[in-house]
Amino acid sequence: MIVFIHIANAIYLVSYLVKDILWLRVLTVAAGLVILGYYAWMPMPIWAGVFWNILFVAINIRQIELLLLERRPVTLRPEELLLYKQTFRPLTEREFAKLLAIGRWREVRAGERIVQHGEALHQLFVLASGRVRVEIDGRPTGELRAGCLVGEMSFLTGKAPNADVVATEPTRTMTWQDDVLRRLLDTNAELRAGVQQVIGEDLSAKLLAA
Repeated sequence: MIVFIHIANAIYLVSYLVKDILWLRVLTVAAGLVILGYYAWMPMPIWAGVFWNILFVAINIRQIELLLLERRPVTLRPEELLLYKQTFRPLTEREFAKLLAIGRWREVRAGERIVQHGEALHQLFVLASGRVRVEIDGRPTGELRAGCLVGEMSFLTGKAPNADVVATEPTRTMTWQDDVLRRLLDTNAELRAGVQQVIGEDLSAKLLAA
């Protein structure tokens, strides 16, 4: 029976050498089952060891299920894929899908004002199609096209915008509420870093264009 101990520890040893967390959990389950058999088939079963190993195996199986769900292929619709390629390349497609899940599409009419200077802005936009004009004191100062962010400075600083943004043609945006987006980013460090990179690249492009 002692051979079960050696087999289980050999599997544990291999699990410590793999880099993929999925394989680590699979090997841990295998080792746990072997050691579980050892405890259960002894002339006098060690029930405490049986209980704890059943619990460990169950937890790891659940984690394996979650990992497999996370690794399922992501399918983006054509307009979502185009937006991803335009603006969100620093993210993985799965991370982008998480953003889409909390955002909403918005249709903007030509001439509609989507940002009012001096008024608190609680949304972050990205232009999926169309164009908008940036105005300061009623004077046009620039134009933003598909792929550009709108409201990113207010999102970063929490301050009201100092310019107006008006659609110059029918425009479609993906829009996120600040508080909802912040909650998602607070729970996902990698996604937060990716979004910060997206915002940084957008600001850099705007400064170069100016």
